Amino acid sequence: MTVATLAQPPLLTDLPLAYRLVNPPQATGAKRLLLLLHGVGGNELNLLPVGEQLADARTLVLSVRAPLVLGPLSFGFYQVDFSSGKPVFNQTQQLDGQRLLLGFIQEASARYGIPAGQVYLLGFSQGAIMAYDVALTHPAQVRGVLAFSGRMLVESRQQQAPAADIQQVHFFLSHGRHDDKLPAFYADEAVTFLESQGITPHYEAFEGGHEVSPSGLAAARQWLAQLS
Repeated sequence: MTVATLAQPPLLTDLPLAYRLVNPPQATGAKRLLLLLHGVGGNELNLLPVGEQLADARTLVLSVRAPLVLGPLSFGFYQVDFSSGKPVFNQTQQLDGQRLLLGFIQEASARYGIPAGQVYLLGFSQGAIMAYDVALTHPAQVRGVLAFSGRMLVESRQQQAPAADIQQVHFFLSHGRHDDKLPAFYADEAVTFLESQGITPHYEAFEGGHEVSPSGLAAARQWLAQLS
């Protein structure tokens, strides 16, 4: 544990949300920004291995800590209750999280000299929900979304930007067929909705649960490499 802790990049607090730089030495002159958004109850360390797999010379990767403290090393963008069998969430907290995330996107782009419109959001679970939310309501802020084991909020769709604007965003989905937290039908719903907006997302289903699978990560790496 001591070695792993020493190897962790430091936590930075110079932007609206705390974060860790995954690959600063390799990313001088990076042309795009990839933000990693963890799930509820987790923290920014959870997705560091994912970021290490996706970082390259043109992609600066930041792993972002959600703003709401839920416990020791436990954070989220909003509180959610699964006791009814369906997720019930605090919309006020979600909107506050959206505001902070939008501010982070803008300030991080300026801080690290990333061209406008070259920000990608990779989210797991609640992080994927937030990535969808930003892409649907503020599509000019993001170039692409990589949604692992997530869902689209009805509220995000109700507040969506015009379809022509959302069509400028690239979407990658990965979801386990046996996910017991957010069942795979949420991915099917997202695909159906995006298609209704004139968008053809890349969807990778896999035989697994609520996780970032090796096959999904490999597909995401290939998908990102094909985008300019």
